Amino acid sequence: MKFDISFKLGEVDVNPLEYTLQLGEQKLTLQPKFIEVLAYLAQQHPELVTRQQIIDEIWDGNGYVGEKALTNAIWHLRKSLKKLDPENEYIETIRKTGYRILFEPQYPEPEVEPSYNRKMASLLIAGVFVLSGLFAYILWPEPVELSYQEPELVTQYPGRELFPSVSNDGRFLAYSWRQMDRSIDLFVKDLSQPDLPHKNVTFSEGSESRSAWSADDNTLFYYRRNKEGCQVVGKSMVDSSVTIYGQCSRRNSSDVAASRDGKYLAFIGIDEQNTSRGIYLKELNSESAPKRLACELDCDGSAAESLAFSPNSRQLVFSRNLTNSYEDIYIYDLDTNKERKLVSGYLDVRGIDWHPVDETIAFAAIENGIRNGYEVDVTTGEITKLDMTGFSYPAYGKDNILYYHNWNIDTSIMRLELDSDVASSPFPLLQSEFNYSHPDFSATAKQLAFISNESGYDEVWLSSLDGVERRPLTKLKQNARRPSWSKDGKHIAFTAIANGENRLYVVNVQTQQLQQIKSGLSYHNKPSWSHDNEHVYVSDSDFIYRININSHAAQKVTQGRFAIETQNNKLIVNRSNVGIWQYDMTSDSAKQLFEVALASSTGWQYTTEGIYYFKVRGYDYRLSFYDFGTGQHRDMLRVPERSFSRSRGMTFEPTNKWLLFTGYESPEVDVKRVVKQ
Repeated sequence: MKFDISFKLGEVDVNPLEYTLQLGEQKLTLQPKFIEVLAYLAQQHPELVTRQQIIDEIWDGNGYVGEKALTNAIWHLRKSLKKLDPENEYIETIRKTGYRILFEPQYPEPEVEPSYNRKMASLLIAGVFVLSGLFAYILWPEPVELSYQEPELVTQYPGRELFPSVSNDGRFLAYSWRQMDRSIDLFVKDLSQPDLPHKNVTFSEGSESRSAWSADDNTLFYYRRNKEGCQVVGKSMVDSSVTIYGQCSRRNSSDVAASRDGKYLAFIGIDEQNTSRGIYLKELNSESAPKRLACELDCDGSAAESLAFSPNSRQLVFSRNLTNSYEDIYIYDLDTNKERKLVSGYLDVRGIDWHPVDETIAFAAIENGIRNGYEVDVTTGEITKLDMTGFSYPAYGKDNILYYHNWNIDTSIMRLELDSDVASSPFPLLQSEFNYSHPDFSATAKQLAFISNESGYDEVWLSSLDGVERRPLTKLKQNARRPSWSKDGKHIAFTAIANGENRLYVVNVQTQQLQQIKSGLSYHNKPSWSHDNEHVYVSDSDFIYRININSHAAQKVTQGRFAIETQNNKLIVNRSNVGIWQYDMTSDSAKQLFEVALASSTGWQYTTEGIYYFKVRGYDYRLSFYDFGTGQHRDMLRVPERSFSRSRGMTFEPTNKWLLFTGYESPEVDVKRVVKQ
């Protein structure tokens, strides 16, 4: 069946040759298989098409690949069509059966057969173009376009397969397998025998992750977290012996990389003198301690996140999380001890790797709630976007194969009924193919504020408590975060990331008038409001500031990362994620209410009865409550790891006694691979 004929579906133009959907000036490019599925459904209109029919036609009957690939294709098609035309549904799902296109496709009229003279003229013109094209080919090289084949599933186990790492001979794939009810272990899959099950290679009581193979593939390096702390270790794949090479942060991200010449191990870690994360270099054939590399650029308050060696083993590429919320990419030269910035302007880099032969680096970054893949030329700095959503933690293998774990997990606003007679699990309040996060409810305005990427950007949206009557409040085309209602329900303060800045805004809900608050701070954590509705409290990660929204004057108040004013001049404050304090601004005095390791600085909610907060215990996430009356803690909810977002806030709705927070919709993540053509 031919899928190269353009057609119109409703208001959307579909061009299978260019793999595009277009409505007006808005144009989206999709993966070829997605367009093939859409074209096939259109050609079958108005008939119902079963899943097996589609798999037979598009994936040649390969059910192992096709089952999940088809679900992924339908999800992306719906999301793309909804983005172009939010008012209409294009694909109908018939439960447990298949799909049907809801619009009759409009195909172009067939061309009339040209006359003999017109044919001759066409042939002459074609001849001229052929000759000119041949001449051009001789004079200029054919342009090279970056192209990858259709992504292919490598793993498909329950839970999440994360952080792929390929042996240098291309035979073995190592990754962390995160099941929902047990600690994280490292597993290895034999790529030459894909039908064999994966093999467990770590068995400690802790969690192992982020692995790298030694140059001879005889050792697997990784970091191991347990009750005692975090160690960077190497396990022999020959005799299973384990060697400790360094220390790492128990609470923060770490990464490891092995040089291709077999001389060095690089890792992100700490030591007895340095508790902040840095990059360490360990000579593998020496008894000397790991050497901490000096930071040269953007060092203040920043921390390295991911790293990889160059093919010649003389350079390190790494990402560094900056205080302005951006994460930039740098190259460190081991011969000169100098570093240079390669890539900037991305909010959150999720993994990085250097091609084993080419001067090319692959990295993943989050844009408006979606993980995208990129390749950057080390020499020119030119960046090419890969047409692969969900792309995370890339790892190059042999023969131009690129592995990654596919993180396509939407977020939704969940509600937990605290006053229910029957114990209940969280229910989705706002849920669709778009991402919803950072809820904040105003009892005065009786509206919910949240962040949505429905418009293609992370903007502030409003809705009624039942999720109906959604409407965008901002159109900044920036990355909005952390909306917070004023006490009188008239304004919302929020942060946004744009042009290398972490900005603070206040918007009037009725007029939609927007003003940027020039606080003078380089970073703003989640804002909260004073009772006089004229000030917001914001932290720069170290101290709480009280900022006048009219004069923009900032007054340093106390140490802390997030604060809520309970009554005039009294705050509830979180300090460095460990415990909650009560602070009196009048007397400049503070007392600790409780000491608990919170899941994040903003993952808690004050009420008059007590404080709800998120915490992490091993491989489960918990929602707990501190009772002001009794001074006791009790767990309200225990769910599998990554069931909710620790850092995207929670809010309390007092009438129904609902707690609202950001939840993840699907726990499954698989490793995929693509071949560069």
